[in-house]
Amino acid sequence: MPFVAIRLHYLLVYAVVGAYMPYLPVFLGRDLGMPDSQIGWVAGIYGLSVVLSPPLVTYLADRRFTGRTLIGLGLALSAVGLVGLASASRFVPVLLVSFAFATVFTPLFALIDGLAFAAMAREQEAGRKHPAYEQLRVWGSLGFMLPAFVLFFVLKAGAASGRAAILAAAVAAGIGLVCVPLLPRVPPPARERDVPRGATWQVLRARPTRDLVIPLTLLFSAIAIFYAFYAPLVLAVGIDAEWVGLVMNLGVVAELPFMLAGGPLLRRFSLRSLALLGAACLTLRMALLAAVPDPIVTIASQLLHGPVVVALYLIPPMYLNLKASPGVRNHVQGLHVMLCYGLARVLGSVIGGYAADLALALAFALAAALAALAWLWLWLRFHDPEVDAILRPRETPVSKDIRSDLSLGTDVPQPSSSPSGT
Repeated sequence: MPFVAIRLHYLLVYAVVGAYMPYLPVFLGRDLGMPDSQIGWVAGIYGLSVVLSPPLVTYLADRRFTGRTLIGLGLALSAVGLVGLASASRFVPVLLVSFAFATVFTPLFALIDGLAFAAMAREQEAGRKHPAYEQLRVWGSLGFMLPAFVLFFVLKAGAASGRAAILAAAVAAGIGLVCVPLLPRVPPPARERDVPRGATWQVLRARPTRDLVIPLTLLFSAIAIFYAFYAPLVLAVGIDAEWVGLVMNLGVVAELPFMLAGGPLLRRFSLRSLALLGAACLTLRMALLAAVPDPIVTIASQLLHGPVVVALYLIPPMYLNLKASPGVRNHVQGLHVMLCYGLARVLGSVIGGYAADLALALAFALAAALAALAWLWLWLRFHDPEVDAILRPRETPVSKDIRSDLSLGTDVPQPSSSPSGT
């Protein structure tokens, strides 16, 4: 039952994203008439809020409050913020409400990941089987797809504008709030005196972790440009607005096989090779969008999304969970969100907005350059044979302490002790 509730909340939280993100540029540009530079600022202010709130909220999840309590509060405030955003009509109110919404919503990703890993640890300590992380996270991909199918028919019938998508996101947050009591109650794993000062940052600063996190910030900057300006590009090449969500969800369809095969992929290939593949696919995808303004290419480029998701959204939470001790599990995820969803989004969205004011192609060319630089960094600097050994235990013998890994669920034989940081 705990994992059923966790799956449901992955579904609903990503349904908020699936309704909000693809249609926000349509709402701002077509409904409110904002120029691309202002759209870039709205997308960027979302990232600025991520710099502030996830580290604080995830710190509280490790020390003071249960993850379930913080998830419920975040969903409640997110629903209110989305209704406020749908009611706004001018740039400054939209900017301020977007900031407030993002401040309460973005910690939810790290909180749900932290709760999932904590629930897996509890099941492992009790000697019970539990699902693999990728088997839980794939419900987020399914949730992202759901709003597009509903909104397509609503928009095509002319019954609503892009504002309907923002309200649909509020509905998904409200449903998630109602279902919060179903989530497992996992007490905070640490007290203040149990965790050395600076322990969380030490996880991220240590090599080779930092040689993954640094290129990830570049990749997230590139994908931020994509998410901010792909919808305007879809419209610019002659595709009607009601198709925006479905076109974006073609990428989600392409990602599903990779998400479902996440465990076997990580056992068969090194983290470095999968990260390089994802960076290469993102570089090619952005370059195609910059160079070929054609509806077929614009749509077909979505087929490259699968390896990108593995590199950006599947590997990092699993990898950081292996590196972090239980006392900083949530906070490490929160700092990752701050750096990659926050600082990177500010960089990508704002600079991309000014580039798009000159030409949409220039924004995607910038995204391609950032992704190519990330690929080069990964190729030159990132390699972690210790974690590769954890993910492929049958090939390389490793110690019991290192193999106390939660990311691969029941497919890896594990000791009954709780996980330790590496």
